[in-house]
Amino acid sequence: MRTSLVRYVGTKEQHILTTDIATQDAKDLGNSIEFEVYKVDEKFASRSVFLSPAGICKGFNGSHGVEFTNFTNHYINNGDDSQYYGGITGASLYRERDPSNMQYVPIYVIKNPHLEKEIREREMKKTKDIARDKIFSSEQLLDKIICKSVKK
Repeated sequence: MRTSLVRYVGTKEQHILTTDIATQDAKDLGNSIEFEVYKVDEKFASRSVFLSPAGICKGFNGSHGVEFTNFTNHYINNGDDSQYYGGITGASLYRERDPSNMQYVPIYVIKNPHLEKEIREREMKKTKDIARDKIFSSEQLLDKIICKSVKK
């Protein structure tokens, strides 16, 4: 069974973010102007950045929004970060309206041209779903955990 931890990194320390024990941590993140979430295992690495000059929850609940950027790499060989594919996803997130400025840029760093072609073809069929899933899960993180107690 594969398990992964969701960690967030503050300027001074690192924490595990869970829905049951991290209420104060979630409030602190909601009041901040920027935080990052990392998901890492032997097969992939993901870094999400949430930014709002108004404050994360104020931006999410208001018209400013929260700028979301995700960088994800899937490793060709477990534990080897020299070859990978993935992408950069970006969007502005809001509680009361659909995301705007949605973008996705695929990235391929693969030495074998045949393998790269195969992965490109496979991934191109899923591009919209990949971007939509990352954006939706980030909206849910803000809605259900980070900004849960400060709903409009």
